[in-house]
Amino acid sequence: MVLETRENLPDIALSWKKFIATGKMNLNTVRPEIRESWKRCYKAGVDPYDGVSHLILSRSEIGALLATHKDFIDIARHFMFKLYEFVKGSGFIVVLSDERGYIMEVMGDYDILKNASRVNLIQGSSWVEEEAGTNGIGTALVLGKPFQVSGREHYCRKLHAWTCSAAPIFDDDGRIIGALQMSGPSYAAHLHTLGMIVAAVEAIRDQIGVRQRNRELSILNDSLSNIFQTMSDGAIIIDKDGTIRQINPTAERMLGENAIGNPIENFLGEDSTIGKVLNAGRVYSDRETMLDTSMGQVHSLVTAKPIKNEKGHVTGAVVFFNPINRMKKLVNRFGGAQATFSFKDIIGRHERLLSAIRTAHKAASSVSNVLIEGESGTGKELFAQAIHNRSPRRRGPFLALNCAALPRDLIASELFGYSQGAFTGASPRGRPGRFEMASGGTLFLDEIGDMPLDQQVSLLRVLQEKKITRLGGGKVIPVDVRIICATNKNLLEEVRKGNFRQDLYYRLDVVLVSVPPLRDRGDDVLILFDYFLKKIGQKLNVSVQYVEPEVRKRLAHYHWPGNVRELENVVEKIINVADEGRIYTEHLPAEISTENSRSRPASPSQATPPIKSGKKIKEVLAERERQVLLELLAGYMGNITQVAREMGVSRNTIYRKMRLHGISKGYNFD
Repeated sequence: MVLETRENLPDIALSWKKFIATGKMNLNTVRPEIRESWKRCYKAGVDPYDGVSHLILSRSEIGALLATHKDFIDIARHFMFKLYEFVKGSGFIVVLSDERGYIMEVMGDYDILKNASRVNLIQGSSWVEEEAGTNGIGTALVLGKPFQVSGREHYCRKLHAWTCSAAPIFDDDGRIIGALQMSGPSYAAHLHTLGMIVAAVEAIRDQIGVRQRNRELSILNDSLSNIFQTMSDGAIIIDKDGTIRQINPTAERMLGENAIGNPIENFLGEDSTIGKVLNAGRVYSDRETMLDTSMGQVHSLVTAKPIKNEKGHVTGAVVFFNPINRMKKLVNRFGGAQATFSFKDIIGRHERLLSAIRTAHKAASSVSNVLIEGESGTGKELFAQAIHNRSPRRRGPFLALNCAALPRDLIASELFGYSQGAFTGASPRGRPGRFEMASGGTLFLDEIGDMPLDQQVSLLRVLQEKKITRLGGGKVIPVDVRIICATNKNLLEEVRKGNFRQDLYYRLDVVLVSVPPLRDRGDDVLILFDYFLKKIGQKLNVSVQYVEPEVRKRLAHYHWPGNVRELENVVEKIINVADEGRIYTEHLPAEISTENSRSRPASPSQATPPIKSGKKIKEVLAERERQVLLELLAGYMGNITQVAREMGVSRNTIYRKMRLHGISKGYNFD
């Protein structure tokens, strides 16, 4: 760096005078940075004979400037004072500016500060090059690096007696936020002065970074504290001895206000794994635990994570717990375990149907168990969902289980769940059963008459004790479930036959809802027909324009062995084969549209013998159903799938009806 010295002073003076007069100079007499700065000042019209700063802030503007940069000034002032102490009595002052060149702080001896004021080197003045010409602060801000300007290197003559060493100050993002400068007599110019400034600026920048990180840590700590205090899960912080040191409001509501200071084992039990977490530093996730709380035992999922210091030593742990019932509600909500139908979805005006609806309405406001009787396809689950959605439990889950559709050995695990390693192929984490998942809501057990006797015993015990034990486990779990059952059998008759436990029957048959078959509901057949035409037509984007009157007549006279389910199936078939939304008798299934058909089974109504006087209605209906089943089996050459499709029921139902009516597989229909 070429500084002004006694040897080069005449050359610099001549260069300055020539440049001021002509705007040109000898390239070798001044440094490139000075040369470029002079050009900027010349172009900006700075007066070289009076070019000290005349842009000075008002008192209120200075106050606003200092308030805006308070933290920055507080940090810089400490290092400015150290610099001043070092150069005290040597004729130097220390100056701090903002990023725009406005002076915010000045330190120095009284007489030096008085001299500085003569060139407006005071608080609130602007020292950008456009105002004060080439100078330490202004030029360093332009260059973005430390720089020293001495004597006649200053563009303005009034500053030729000064030497100024300045360096810009950057924040963590690399933005200039100010500048630090030491100014003194030009004869005392020395590179060490600039080095001191650079060292001070680095220290200021480091301290700004520390304060910024501390501020960020403080914000982060506040955020974490807010999360800890407002999170829905219970959260506890314990020390290395397992003593509770902090607790959030959720945990406090469950464990009580006096939990702090107590061993966590008081709440998690002696078999907890907290000791393992603390000793081995392992994370333990989602352990099912019965918490001892102020509200009694609460079945919860507990997760514990160790807290380690900078050396990796465990100093404590954070423990999270969440009542399983809350998680089950979320699973059920997003897993579709909700009832979607209400009483308005039950279509029909027949008195027997309305009577069933009235009984179901009363059952909805009760907490008693409900038994729904009715043939397959009559809408028993529709009634069950409607009862749930009108009951006080409507915000809870609605889970359904078909007892006839599950293999015998899976019913228990579905109902009661199983623990880890309960049987081969079991999930290694175990699984809750339907009773647990339905807790707080309703469990609908369809085809209850097909439940095996040994499982009936287990079901009875749960209904009595309101507790379950998972298969392979020993932990007793309380459950709060309302039971709605459905059957297409006469359960009392099954009790007489020894196929159903009498004590369980009386537990279930508290409120009996009898859903009538479609054939006994008169005009409801055509009401439902019109309803399904509209509903299914919208689903298939088909508009029904015309229905032949004979179609309605034949539908009204058909005996509907598959009930409402069969009618819905028939309507969907009709709409799919109808041309341009016009429905005629040829679109009806064979058993409805014709009395005899060689290619399809004969019409059940044609084959049904008239009711003889004196026969019981149930016996006649059973005989009719048997006859229809035989005709369909014969017409489809024993194809169970086709028969089930025609009747609108499952294959299992066909097999069950075959057993009920004594129709053996020996007929060789398959």
